[in-house]
Amino acid sequence: MHVYLSKNMPNYMLDYIDFAIEYLGINRLRGDLHIDLKQTLEDESFGLCWGDKQEAEIQIASRQFGQPVTRENKLKTLAHELTHAYQYLTGNLVAGDVGDFMSTWQGDIIPFSPETDNDTPWEVEAHDYEERIYEAWMHR
Repeated sequence: MHVYLSKNMPNYMLDYIDFAIEYLGINRLRGDLHIDLKQTLEDESFGLCWGDKQEAEIQIASRQFGQPVTRENKLKTLAHELTHAYQYLTGNLVAGDVGDFMSTWQGDIIPFSPETDNDTPWEVEAHDYEERIYEAWMHR
């Protein structure tokens, strides 16, 4: 795995990224992973991730609605988005056409809408791992 990080990434996030990548097993995969820390993201999101089996890209916001994002929220967001990166890189999640609101999860086509996105299996898993990884980090 080749990991590319934005130059403005603080040391605490660099250490956490290493920890989370190992926790998830991303370090044993092939491909490229790009992680960028941005001022703000579209729709005031905490984080975004997209990818496929060869490459995943993550963006993390440092500000939301004009306010700084807390360290805890940045770290949990990193874990959440790294879980999505793992899902893409392993082929468990294959994004569909955004207009169709369909994705493939472990070989099954899953319809979703913005209102039900948090109920999709990939989001449920990402929410679970954001908590697990953060707790493991805090108790290491």
